[in-house]
Amino acid sequence: MAYFQTRGIVEGFYGKEWTWKQRRDVVSFAGDIGYNLYIYAPKIDLFHRENWREMYDQAFCDKFSELIKTGAAHGVDISMAVSPGLSLVYSDQKELDILKQKYLEFSRLGVKTISIFLDDIPEKLVHEGDIRKYASLADAQSDFVNRLYDALKDEIEGLKMILCPTPYHGETVGPYHFTLGKHLYKEIEIMWTGPQVCSEKIPLKNVEMAAEAFGRDIMIWDNFPVNDSVMVPELHIGLYKGREKTIHERCTGLVINPMNQPYASLLTLKNIKKYMDNPSDYCPAEALKETIKEMYPEFWKAYLCFAQANDVSPVNPGEPEKAAEMKNLFDGFWKNGKLPELSELLGKRAEMIAGAYEKITEHADEDLKGDIGDWLQEFGIYGELLMKLSVLVAMIEIVYKDEHPEHDKILSMRQAIKETEAVLRKTVDFRTRVFGSSIREYAFETLITCKGLLRLVDF
Repeated sequence: MAYFQTRGIVEGFYGKEWTWKQRRDVVSFAGDIGYNLYIYAPKIDLFHRENWREMYDQAFCDKFSELIKTGAAHGVDISMAVSPGLSLVYSDQKELDILKQKYLEFSRLGVKTISIFLDDIPEKLVHEGDIRKYASLADAQSDFVNRLYDALKDEIEGLKMILCPTPYHGETVGPYHFTLGKHLYKEIEIMWTGPQVCSEKIPLKNVEMAAEAFGRDIMIWDNFPVNDSVMVPELHIGLYKGREKTIHERCTGLVINPMNQPYASLLTLKNIKKYMDNPSDYCPAEALKETIKEMYPEFWKAYLCFAQANDVSPVNPGEPEKAAEMKNLFDGFWKNGKLPELSELLGKRAEMIAGAYEKITEHADEDLKGDIGDWLQEFGIYGELLMKLSVLVAMIEIVYKDEHPEHDKILSMRQAIKETEAVLRKTVDFRTRVFGSSIREYAFETLITCKGLLRLVDF
């Protein structure tokens, strides 16, 4: 059974866009595992958004043509999206003519699915001509998009059209959604991201609500694993969860917005494809483990450890589960006064992280290492930090067992504090976020405690 007719990728993030090679690589990979749609929509492309009235040059069209050929070879439909809403005058026929010619430019290359994105724009009419002609934004948009569809359907054989509306998410729906749904041609698909822009959960009732308002089954635009905006420090390679097993009942498709890092995104794309194939039996933890085994058989245990350290995202807010587990173990030993056991545990976790770091560094290909390099470096530093903490905690026994320790032991403890501080200080320079904040805060608090204890014997 095909649970989602459309299984797609939308390059729709803010920030640095992918290269043409990266796009071809992603399309090839995605098509080979069962994806069937790629939408070109990088926000940074001026001709896609701010300067949408201008045509692309021949060099761009040549590259796009190559991408279409790659898609055709791997079963992926390549769609061109334009996002004109920041300045579009819906009532102006000249605007429609410009947009029509822009889409026809790509239809001549082989594009049959066109996408018009009206997201992230003002939610009310702003141009005088539109205000005079239309009762609301939804009236203006439905009229314009319908006329655009009419203008293109005789020119593009097998035309498909996808619309991303202006309010494209929410816990509730309102007049905009019902008006758009009532007037927009039923042939045109409408995208929806769930309760939030980046939804922690997408329940069936939310999808049903949107589908009823829009008067058609909807296409889910899932903003995971995208990591733009305030998520830039995160690498979203952890669990995919929170999507109810039955949302396919009111969905025409599921379209994934990946990370700025294309090769790091491949793991998540394959993981999500397992959900698409069989949502009723999908288990997030098992699926992630299985996917990593398939993707990186030579170093899957190491990469699973790395993925778990990076498992913080809109679908899994808060601290990574493994980081929280570690901190709870550390705190438990400390509170029970089991310092030798704590020191041993810190050392073992440090060795595990160091070993995983070395395995990934040795076996990962250059494309993947180029994407994850900053996060991998921070991951390795945390292994070093835990090893320093292991040594430091072992030395606390000096204070507990001897009220008057020898001077060389005091110097050793001072040195251990200094070395731990030096490693912890490195984390300030990171632009990434690995292990959340649990381990870093634990190290900071442990250092403060050790400095205080040292004052008992070093005065």
